Amino acid sequence: MQFKKATKIALQLFAVTVFTKLIGFIREVAFGARFGTSIKADAFPLALQLPNILFASVFAAFSTSFIPFYTEIREKKGGDEGVRFTNSVINTLLLASSVVAILGFIFSKQLILLQVHASKSEQIFYASRLLKITIFMILFTSSANILQGFLQANGNFIKPVLSSIPFNLAIFVAIFLSYFGYFKKIDIYIVAVGFVFGYFLSLVYQLYNAKKYGFKFYPVVGLKDRNIINMIKFSFPVFISSSMAQVYTFIDRYLLTGTSSGAVAAVAYAGKLNDMVVGVFSSSISVLAFSTLSNLQAKGDKENFRKFFVSSVNSIILLMMPFAVGGMILSKEITRLIYQRGNFTVYSTMLTASPLMFYSLGFVGLGLRDILNRTLYVLKDSKTAVKNGVIAIVCNIILDIIFIHKFKHTGAAMAFASANYIATVLLFISLRKKLGSIGWKRIASVLVKSLIASLIMGIFVYLFKQRFINLNMHFAPFSLYTLIAIVLGMAIYAGLIYLFKVEEAYWLVKMVKERLGI
Repeated sequence: MQFKKATKIALQLFAVTVFTKLIGFIREVAFGARFGTSIKADAFPLALQLPNILFASVFAAFSTSFIPFYTEIREKKGGDEGVRFTNSVINTLLLASSVVAILGFIFSKQLILLQVHASKSEQIFYASRLLKITIFMILFTSSANILQGFLQANGNFIKPVLSSIPFNLAIFVAIFLSYFGYFKKIDIYIVAVGFVFGYFLSLVYQLYNAKKYGFKFYPVVGLKDRNIINMIKFSFPVFISSSMAQVYTFIDRYLLTGTSSGAVAAVAYAGKLNDMVVGVFSSSISVLAFSTLSNLQAKGDKENFRKFFVSSVNSIILLMMPFAVGGMILSKEITRLIYQRGNFTVYSTMLTASPLMFYSLGFVGLGLRDILNRTLYVLKDSKTAVKNGVIAIVCNIILDIIFIHKFKHTGAAMAFASANYIATVLLFISLRKKLGSIGWKRIASVLVKSLIASLIMGIFVYLFKQRFINLNMHFAPFSLYTLIAIVLGMAIYAGLIYLFKVEEAYWLVKMVKERLGI
């Protein structure tokens, strides 16, 4: 019953996530058409990356820790105390982010210079000026992340996903304005303003929805509150792990700036495609699983906890495996289909497709790493998660240095995919020790069946591609054949999984039929 109920929510969440991710995808296409792989497009990820390096570690630590602590407080002390705790966390982060934003504005050029490997004065010029704008987005993302956790802990998974709509609309307007009049002269800067304003609108939307669950904002900072202190202590290992991840990102971007012009932008575009697939198909399950597992753990329901964990892991394997194989085979075709228009040229397509191929290879590892990490956080064993994470990140950095030197910008994606699989193996070993016998053979069985089905699917898609698709075709027939290849692959994979009698697949089919009234 637990999995059946969760599947209904997951289907709704999946539909909404697909819709919002498509909007975000169109935003990326619009940005690519406007700026391509130019020096401005190269500078923009650097300006967005700095706010993440400076503060994403804190966001990740507090956001990950918030749901288990909030859930426990609400269960034991009631909703009012949960709201007070939420306000304490938000205001603490708001004060810290204000200080960081001011310092980032003052020292923007110095911060950009820290991550530029080769001397590219024009890139430094744009990135440092853009950072003076984008740094202020952390004022809004800090609070929005906690409110998102608040909504999820109260069983609302749809509204947090929909908050990306006002965010993307603000950026669409900014990109549109960048084509005209005075705004054309400050094109990339008006887009940066659009990002910041978009985060503000997202926060307003989250705040409006949180009020429906009893949230009221008031200025209270509970640094002396035992719950806040315990949460900070629990967050510290997560903070270390997230900080290491940001160190990796810093080194990755630093090395990429020493490669060909447009490499930073190309890896960023490929990364967005990677994020879209993971965000739609994996994160939907992970977010739902995190909240559900937190509630089961708080109630002490170990049996359903283990069953739901296995079902969640298997669902991610089933969803991500075909995308891993299909993405590798159709990396060039997908890049052209989505991005190639306006200032995004054939050269930009080829530059972006090669890292996308290896990002695709890492889909399964990335999806599993997320759910396994979240499970450890639910069990309040952040130290194990951090220990495994740090090992994986160190491996990532070492592989980054080796692969980027040998394979240029493609090496960044190769290192990322490899590191995610290392992390996944380490996490499985750790959870096996903690959870004992919960059906590991069942997970292995689903993994093998999914891999076999994906490889068979891949053979058919590759043969279809060789026979019907040419990158130099006109866009209309090219798009038609590429979409047919994708649909063909999905149909073959779904049919094979159904024939293999995978339990999660049967549940999914049954729930889809119920939702459609079939």
